[in-house]
Amino acid sequence: MTNASDATEPTAPPTVSDPSSTESVSAALRADIRRLGAQLGQSIARQEGGDFLEQVEQVRILARRLRRKEGDAAGVELRSVLADASVLDAIRLVRAFTTYFHLANATEQVHRIEELNVRKAEDGRLASTLQRLAEQHPVEEITAAIERTALLPVFTAHPTEASRRSIIDKLSEISDLVEARLGSTTRSAQRTRIDRRVDELLDALWQTDEIRRERPRPVDEARSVVYFVEQMAREGLPEVWSDLDAALESIEAPIDTRTVPIRFGSWVGGDRDGNPNVTPSTTREVVALQRARALRILTEELEALRAELSPSDLVRPVSDELRAAVEADAATFADVHAIVGQINDGEWYRLRLAVMLQRLVETARQPAGERRYHSPDELADDLALLQRSLEANDGQLVARGRLARVQRMVETLGFHLAKLDIRQHSREHHKSLDGLFGATGVTYPTDAASRRSLLLAELNSRRPLAPPGTPVPDGDVLDLFRVLRTLLDDYGDDLIESYIISMTRGVEDVLAPVLLAREVGLIDLSAGVARIGFVPLFETIEDLRAIDQTLEQLLTVPGYRRIVELRGGVQEVMVGYSDSNKDGGIATSQWEIHKALRTIRDVARRHGIRIRVFHGRGGTVGRGGGPTNQSILSQPSGVIDGEVKITEQGEVIADKYGKPEIANRNLDLALSAVVEATVAHRHSRHSAEVMEGWSEVMEEVSTSAFAAYRRFVEHPDLPRYFQSSTPVEELGSLNIGSRPARRSGGGTSIDDLRAIPWVFGWTQSRQIIPGWFGVGSGLAAAREAGHGDVLAEMLDRWTFFQTFVGNVEMTLAKTDLSIAANYVEALVDPELRHLFDAVVDEHQRTLDELGRLTGREPLANLPVLLRTLQTRNVYLDPLHVLQVDLLHRVRALTEDGGEVDGLLRRALLLTVNGVAAGMRNTG
Repeated sequence: MTNASDATEPTAPPTVSDPSSTESVSAALRADIRRLGAQLGQSIARQEGGDFLEQVEQVRILARRLRRKEGDAAGVELRSVLADASVLDAIRLVRAFTTYFHLANATEQVHRIEELNVRKAEDGRLASTLQRLAEQHPVEEITAAIERTALLPVFTAHPTEASRRSIIDKLSEISDLVEARLGSTTRSAQRTRIDRRVDELLDALWQTDEIRRERPRPVDEARSVVYFVEQMAREGLPEVWSDLDAALESIEAPIDTRTVPIRFGSWVGGDRDGNPNVTPSTTREVVALQRARALRILTEELEALRAELSPSDLVRPVSDELRAAVEADAATFADVHAIVGQINDGEWYRLRLAVMLQRLVETARQPAGERRYHSPDELADDLALLQRSLEANDGQLVARGRLARVQRMVETLGFHLAKLDIRQHSREHHKSLDGLFGATGVTYPTDAASRRSLLLAELNSRRPLAPPGTPVPDGDVLDLFRVLRTLLDDYGDDLIESYIISMTRGVEDVLAPVLLAREVGLIDLSAGVARIGFVPLFETIEDLRAIDQTLEQLLTVPGYRRIVELRGGVQEVMVGYSDSNKDGGIATSQWEIHKALRTIRDVARRHGIRIRVFHGRGGTVGRGGGPTNQSILSQPSGVIDGEVKITEQGEVIADKYGKPEIANRNLDLALSAVVEATVAHRHSRHSAEVMEGWSEVMEEVSTSAFAAYRRFVEHPDLPRYFQSSTPVEELGSLNIGSRPARRSGGGTSIDDLRAIPWVFGWTQSRQIIPGWFGVGSGLAAAREAGHGDVLAEMLDRWTFFQTFVGNVEMTLAKTDLSIAANYVEALVDPELRHLFDAVVDEHQRTLDELGRLTGREPLANLPVLLRTLQTRNVYLDPLHVLQVDLLHRVRALTEDGGEVDGLLRRALLLTVNGVAAGMRNTG
């Protein structure tokens, strides 16, 4: 049971016939799921009685008969049984099937680890990548690439994680128990104890409410992100570092134990775009939370290092540099030496580490003492001193062991755990400047050109627009910049790196926040100060197409070019997959982003700077999701030069980073891809003539796909069809994220709806429009124009096109229009059903065209994955039928002006949660 965006990333799966790989893992997975399913049944019978368990089994058998195409009778009987269920029975049925999915997902994660271990033994992705590169490139070139490599996963808290922490924690323990039971040496008595504990957890799961009573606060979301980052820092990353060192050793490359090619970022507490719940005080609270956790991790790491670093001067000498440092400590930290001086006499490393630990303790205090570490660099310097002494006195292996782990931990986490990005909508900056200019008697223009001229003139001026003490309205962006200045002053400039401007349309949208940052001293060109970087975010098709003009104009502004130089000659640019898909459909979104990446590369070369691309991807294919390593390798040549920044969202975080072994594999795959792209994909793999021909055909595919997609979404009946055929309007009641589903408070238009609920609604009803609609029309147009052979060549040789087709196939495998038809027939006004006819037509066209192109059914090349998706459908069907029935009941009451009973609404929301668990996707 595998998600397209998870660690298996089916780029080169083991063959199904190989009993040592996927097939044996799959058989064991099915056995474990059957056992857990039986235990769940026993738990339900204990708590709800045998009669209810028989009802669950009846529903399951009918669903299986329906999937086995045993006639319409099974479907009619299933719908009849579920329609006759009371609200309480509906709730219990939904919870039974949802809990099954939770157990299946948790078990699959364990077996995915087994599969990954098989694959790692077979290929050792990072090691094999470096060995392959070393056959064609100098080792020095490879090590130079690794030294400048920065893989930056950025965790966000968009409303896509439907499960509560209480559920996740219990499932995590069940997952650990399944893993322990898998051990070949596990005795019968141990298995009995494991099964008893699983029974306890299943009873606790059944008694736990899956739905949050209140919407989580951003700080609650931050705690979730902190949990995953901490787990990776403690367990996942050390293995990545070890694998990196081993891979470098295998190609006889020098090893620098301070190299940390992976760091983490977060938007939680910093993403303000459309989220009124993220305030300046929220940002302060999240920063404090992350800082406290980072310092705790580093303190524990230093304690472990101190326990291990026991060399005595009676056995081995230490460096004069270390002796001098310890002797200086004796005066400044007399209190510490009074405690450890005699106990650790002659153990110079431990004496030094005792003081370093005390400095960390004082760093964590509020207010911090004078003896604290003022920055992570000071701690890194102290660790480097220990390293030099060890290496000079036969301690090289010790230095490369626990000490190197701590050094890398400091480099990765700093004192902030994850760099916090700040994001705000472009209109908010103009709104703030309107007030500031108005106070000086200057009218702030409304058109882009006039704004640009005014902002350019003001940027060259030395006068302050808002002298210290200038009052600002609540929520004004200037107040945010004042808070950012305070945070950087207090905790250092490593805390925040990127200020992201949503919906960047032109140069004026970037210059506006630059000017506000200047007002608080974050930017001071005369003093050579640029403490934060500004990141334009291009989200719509129109904006992506204008990216060349926008970046060219921006980088020719002398003041702004000076900021880029002060930031190390690096300009970060973000491309948004979600909104561009919602705007133009998957084919045009993917193609326009690909072209935009080429433009970004060319602009960087013309201006002699480096551009770091930030990929705003979601968890689903419709929002740019899919295998990360494939996405990296499918980018245009020369785009990746060591640095890749990618958002990780919602349920994808738990799926990809919930278990250290899976996190390790995901990071290994992504890191391997970044290094390979940096070293081997600086130039196109194909001739300019070939690329031009392929691009022309892809342009034709995109143009026709875009036209088909826009005809569909621009139809005046589409908003009503979308809202009636999906549970999107019920999303807000599920309390699965702190941010509202719409950018503004009201309205029902599709344009106002965020990309996440757009995908969420289509996914719940199994139409999944964002993942495939328009592709069939695009491929048909290209084929009918005589480009069938070129399309086949593109699929065979072009990584971008292979990835695109593979992701569409994944979505089609999850699309089920027979289920969608139930939603339409029961919930949609007959006058609107013509839109479903359009969906059916385009769906069939897409299946036909992909079949012609690939010569197979979707995912036929991944039979194990296809089978698990088909198995899930048997258990999803009852949830969908219940959801349709409950939506019908709720809407009938609402239309008649009646009150929706709380129990009825709860039942409906539980179906949303259950379908999300079954699909392993919400938005």
